[in-house]
Amino acid sequence: MLPLVEQGNSSVAKPIQPAPVVPPPAATPDEAEPKTAVVVIHGMGEQRPMETLWGFVQAAWVRDPDLVGERNDDVYSKPDSITGSFELRRITTRDSRALGDHRVDFFEFYWAHLMTGNTATSVLDWAVGLLVRGPSSVPARLRSRWLVGLALLVVSLILVVAGSLSDLWKPLVKAGLVTGFTLVSLAAGWFTAKWLAPVAGDAARYLSPTPDNVAARQAIREAGVDLLQRLQDSGRYDRIVIAGHSLGSVIGYDVLNVAWGRIDKEVFWRVHPAGSPLMKALGQLEQRSIELIKAKGDAVEPARRAYRDAQRTYFELLSAARDDGKAIWLVSDFVTLGSPLSAADVLVAKDDDDFKLRKAYRELPTSPPWLEKLDPPRFSFDMRRPSRSPHQAAVFAPTVWTNIFFEVKWVLAGDPIGGAVAPLLGWGVRDVSLPSPGLAFRHLDYWTRPDAKPATAAVIALRRALNLRRQTEDQIWGAGVVDAGDHTD
Repeated sequence: MLPLVEQGNSSVAKPIQPAPVVPPPAATPDEAEPKTAVVVIHGMGEQRPMETLWGFVQAAWVRDPDLVGERNDDVYSKPDSITGSFELRRITTRDSRALGDHRVDFFEFYWAHLMTGNTATSVLDWAVGLLVRGPSSVPARLRSRWLVGLALLVVSLILVVAGSLSDLWKPLVKAGLVTGFTLVSLAAGWFTAKWLAPVAGDAARYLSPTPDNVAARQAIREAGVDLLQRLQDSGRYDRIVIAGHSLGSVIGYDVLNVAWGRIDKEVFWRVHPAGSPLMKALGQLEQRSIELIKAKGDAVEPARRAYRDAQRTYFELLSAARDDGKAIWLVSDFVTLGSPLSAADVLVAKDDDDFKLRKAYRELPTSPPWLEKLDPPRFSFDMRRPSRSPHQAAVFAPTVWTNIFFEVKWVLAGDPIGGAVAPLLGWGVRDVSLPSPGLAFRHLDYWTRPDAKPATAAVIALRRALNLRRQTEDQIWGAGVVDAGDHTD
């Protein structure tokens, strides 16, 4: 739990006075100093370009008095040549004294246009494959939600069938019979057109690698990797932060995995010469990894803090490294909000055994990265070389992952889509559990009410997780974080 407490005419000619010269705001022109780029990945549904981003910027920057002070809360919407879309803009900030006169550019990774043509049938096919299973194959923590999901699946099937048969009822309706079926038909049409296909359809298609969906999955991931590469190659940024909401967090996870895996190991070997500060930082991070993996009980939180601070040290050195004049990796932080990755063992794998195997095969990145060797601890290779290369699934060596979610109440209240990620994908992930008062659905509340005073727990947690000030774990979280979940592995 995160306890947080938290804008008359005259004939005599007079000399013409020159207009006063008003200099433009110092923060509006692009400057040579590197900036921070924040990339926001929207969730499922028929999202409009920039709709998610503007709300996010209000919470993350404009309404944060610790960043903007009294005078520099202005942001500017500028043409965006990096995303390649005429529908998108870059939102840039003034200099912030709190950031050492640093500036931030906010971008949206917009992918909804790559996931069109969803159908109710595809959603139901996916849901049947996901939900129709033996109880023993359902993790205990998800069993109540599985039962509710089964019930909703039955209702969905009834509504879809009712909508498809509506024409058959018209004679009966005219005769004054089965008026109730008319209401069912209307409800079915609305449900299918407004939610089942456009919203749930995104999740169904992205999380299901069937032949019909592979092209859309490929296009989305390729666009995300291309955006990261454009930001990195622009030379304007010394750090990139990625924040993904809902299905956008799964997309962000996949994009990071692919982007990191494309870095040639020969490049890593060249920038990790024996005895270099970067090589020493890598070794220190590997040591912190095994200490966290072995930690139990009260020792977990100190070990996590040490690991995440070691990640930041390694990132600062790696982000400054250049190969042929180009940056190698600039993503410092990954922030997930209401993430379905809390059910990764059933959403991205067939069962728990398959999930564990895919982590061991380094298909699914973990934090800390999967170790090649325990003594001495290594997620880098070749062991015989004086310089080593982090393996292809070690993206969470330099990239710090923070996961924020609302508690679930009565199965569907709070945020039943999100949840703790660390028990599945590594104890280097900081899970931040938010209180969920009442019985409201909170999945869309992670940056709402940005001007609330005091700020909401969700908005405060988001600001801390983005870590625009580049602080340490103790500076960010203090002593107020309790681990979500038990460290039993």
